[in-house]
Amino acid sequence: MVKHSNGFTLMELMIVMAIIAIASAVIIPRIGSSDGKLYRAQLRTLTAALNYNRRSAVVLNRPFEMTLFPFAENNSNHESTNKESTNKMKKGDWASQGADVQWQSGTQKLRNKVFKIKYFPQGGATGGTIRLQHGIYIARLFIDGITGKVTVKETSNDSDS
Repeated sequence: MVKHSNGFTLMELMIVMAIIAIASAVIIPRIGSSDGKLYRAQLRTLTAALNYNRRSAVVLNRPFEMTLFPFAENNSNHESTNKESTNKMKKGDWASQGADVQWQSGTQKLRNKVFKIKYFPQGGATGGTIRLQHGIYIARLFIDGITGKVTVKETSNDSDS
């Protein structure tokens, strides 16, 4: 006489649990680091845009002005003119993909507002500091007013603001 069981054996349950554990160990770190990847990509593109405009001003021997659109289109906390503004982007401009952006130059401090940086043929620029934050990731980009060079300083918290 043959016995039929209506359940799973202990070995089958352990194999399924091992597969779930391995899959979660592979998938969960990738999901959690998407903010970091987006932050790094935005930091790279912003730095590249700043350097591009500086080089263009020097090589073409004429002033270059770049516009920064520091807010995401779908974020209602920011300016409502974002969609119209980003449609006016030209080569060398930069738009945030959800990062919080602050501009400080002298006494002027702008948060999540469109602002412009001008580069001059001699290499100089309207110097200032750009603060880029996406989640826990924070970077400050210092633009030297005399040389126009960009220095990036990354921090994990905002203790030095």
